Amino acid sequence: MRKLTQLFLLLVFCALLVVPTINVFSSPHPLKVKWKKKSLYNMDFALHQLTAALYQLGISTEPGNVVVGLDGWLFLGNDSEHVISDGREGFTPKTIAQGEKIGAAAAAWENWLYENGVKLYRVMIGPNKGTVYPEQMPFWARPLPPNATDALLKGTGSTRYVDLRGVLKEAKTSQAESLYFKTDTHWNSLGAGIAFQAFAKSIEVAAPELRWPSEDTYRPIRVEPRSGNDLISYFRLKLDVVYPSPVVALQELPVETTRYEFNSKSVIGTGGNPEMSIQLGQPVLVRSQGALNNKRVLWLRDSFGVALSPFMAATFNEVLHVHWMEAFTSDGRLAELVHAWKPDYVFVTVVERFARSDFFTTLPPPIERCLSACTRAD
Repeated sequence: MRKLTQLFLLLVFCALLVVPTINVFSSPHPLKVKWKKKSLYNMDFALHQLTAALYQLGISTEPGNVVVGLDGWLFLGNDSEHVISDGREGFTPKTIAQGEKIGAAAAAWENWLYENGVKLYRVMIGPNKGTVYPEQMPFWARPLPPNATDALLKGTGSTRYVDLRGVLKEAKTSQAESLYFKTDTHWNSLGAGIAFQAFAKSIEVAAPELRWPSEDTYRPIRVEPRSGNDLISYFRLKLDVVYPSPVVALQELPVETTRYEFNSKSVIGTGGNPEMSIQLGQPVLVRSQGALNNKRVLWLRDSFGVALSPFMAATFNEVLHVHWMEAFTSDGRLAELVHAWKPDYVFVTVVERFARSDFFTTLPPPIERCLSACTRAD
């Protein structure tokens, strides 16, 4: 026992010497570090090494946030909008009731928008990565049909809501590159383009006046490296994780955009047709030279609209980007923007895991008038 105690104390003593040494020499500028503000016994370096080793073994140190799949693929954990349990939950009284409630609200909005000059209202659901690539997930986490999304679409119908799951699942088998980033939640430009093409086909009959990008513009022309993926960031790994990002022909069409902060009307960017991120409460107006249609689109979207934004800009010469959370509340901006900006079309892009949110049960004003109209058939 005495020898074991001595060995333990020796190891502790060595650690007391080694840990500060590692922290000092791992700093880019050891002599300039203010060590009074930085602990010499910080163990982050060991945590990073452990996390990286477990990741390579398919084990997540943040299982509620990130699930490690096959070949290093990462997926959202169940802490994010119950994405895993919803994918495995079948038709229940709760999911059916929510789908019917959202369907009634969508019908009410469609009628209200039509009465206020909008020609078409459609909702595009961006599938969760695990929905399109279940084979890359651990067996216990794979979505099982019918699930909560199927219950939603049963309540909304297939006209107002565009289901892209089958299209993307079929397309992945014929593409050399994946449609979603390996360590990110989002689709890439190739996946977004396939989704946009399917969306266009779904509304061709309802909006025959519109022109759409040609078949050739959706083909991938090269692959570029991409880093900064959102799921890998949960692990706080000091790794330069880079994965291929396909570029499609549409992204190099001669479309020139000017981007405005909508509230202040100030210009925030000019030239080219870049991907557009938005923030809640800060709508962005994109005006395009060279777009196929001289039409206005009020686009209620989330981060799944980033890779889609070049396709929208190439198709419509004015697109107002607003987060759907800002639009669908009891005092949201949707009605205000329709009256003030007078869009030709209102489109919604929402990722699957948020598509059943209570935001989409919000009814338009005035409620009584919409409720009487929302029985119009699909």
